[in-house]
Amino acid sequence: MEKTYTKKFLVHIYEVDFRARAHPVTLLNYLQEAAGDHAALLGFSLFDLLKINKTWLLSRYHIRVQRYPLIGEELTVTTWPSGAQRIFAVRDFEMTDGKGKPIAVATSSWVLWDISRKQPDKLDDRLRSEFVFEKRAIDDIFEPLPTLPAFDRELDCRVGMQDIDFNNHVTYAVYIQWAMETVPEDEQRSSLPAEIEVSYRAEAFYGDDIVARLKKVDSNARAGATFLHGIFHKSKGTELARLRTVWKKFS
Repeated sequence: MEKTYTKKFLVHIYEVDFRARAHPVTLLNYLQEAAGDHAALLGFSLFDLLKINKTWLLSRYHIRVQRYPLIGEELTVTTWPSGAQRIFAVRDFEMTDGKGKPIAVATSSWVLWDISRKQPDKLDDRLRSEFVFEKRAIDDIFEPLPTLPAFDRELDCRVGMQDIDFNNHVTYAVYIQWAMETVPEDEQRSSLPAEIEVSYRAEAFYGDDIVARLKKVDSNARAGATFLHGIFHKSKGTELARLRTVWKKFS
């Protein structure tokens, strides 16, 4: 069984922004699709796991983008299981353009979840050894992201039916979209996220009222603007996700 998996994607018109460049979430969706295909080949897809009352829950995501591709470009995603950290299975990614030049790199960590017991399950030994390709796209040990000390802006959101995934809770990308919408318009129009780190901490469900908050913590002409984000259940105050993003101008 191949320890790495490669898949090609074409950037469609419905996947780009006003600059005709792929949305950040578009790139993440490509990574997720490639990961899902590879997991199926390895026998650990979501559908395989649901048969034994288990599922995958995404815990962390870290992506660095070198360039945002334009509409019509062909991209190649390569992904592989890169090891395990405690109870977490780690999967890494590389994305290149049609000329083989880097577009993005990413790493992610996942919990194997027992649906009946509502707690993490032991990772299969194959995910710790047999299927592992020992290479990291980003050498991240997933230290805790900073808490939101205060906030400059906030945005109210409500979970709609289109936000729900196979696990019947808010899908991973929606938290990122909520967070990015809190970034000021002038920043969004002039820049794009060069780096996104996400820590998923609790679930949200259909009809929940959500508040997304943002704090600008650094601004540098060369390094870009850094923001901390917090996603919370509005009435309960539960912290659902914690993010850090770095925004830069892309030519």
